Amino acid sequence: MSSLYRFSPIQNQKELFAAVAYIAEQTTTLCQKITGERLPIPYLTIFAHYPDEYDVMRAIVAELGAITEANNGIAVELDQPLPAAGQSLTRLRIRRPDPYRMQVGCNDFDPGDYPTFKQHHLAAHPDNLRLIERPDYEMIEFFDPDFDVLAYVVSTKL
Repeated sequence: MSSLYRFSPIQNQKELFAAVAYIAEQTTTLCQKITGERLPIPYLTIFAHYPDEYDVMRAIVAELGAITEANNGIAVELDQPLPAAGQSLTRLRIRRPDPYRMQVGCNDFDPGDYPTFKQHHLAAHPDNLRLIERPDYEMIEFFDPDFDVLAYVVSTKL
C-alpha cells in the first residue's frame, strides 16, 4: 500500500489514537477559524482508505468497547474515554473505504442549539459551511481546502 493519505494505512492502536487526536485538533481549529467558537465533539469518525486498513481498525476498536453497525461502517462506545483536543471522546466510528472521502476523518459538533447556530453562522460563512438536507434531518458541513478533515453540526429530526 502506498501512503497517499495522512496516517493511512493505520496498523495499530498507537496510529489510530494519533489519527483520532489529529482529527479532533484539526476540526476544532477549523471550527474556530470559521465560527470563532470551540464546540464539544460527541462523535468522531476515522476514514479507512483501504479494505485491509478497515479490517485492522475494526479489530483495534473491538478491544476498546462495544461495536455496533453504523452508516458506512461501525461505531464503538468506548469503555474508557479517549482524550483529544481537550475533550473526552466516548464514541468513535470507522468508515469503510470510500473513493470520495480523501480526508483523514470527520466529527460532529454539538452547538447546543442547532437553529440558533444555523441562523447565526450558515449565511455568514458560505465559503466554509454548506447545508445538507436529508429526509429526516439536516446538517451543516464545515470544510476548507487547507484542511484534510470535515466536520458537521447535525439537527435533530425535522
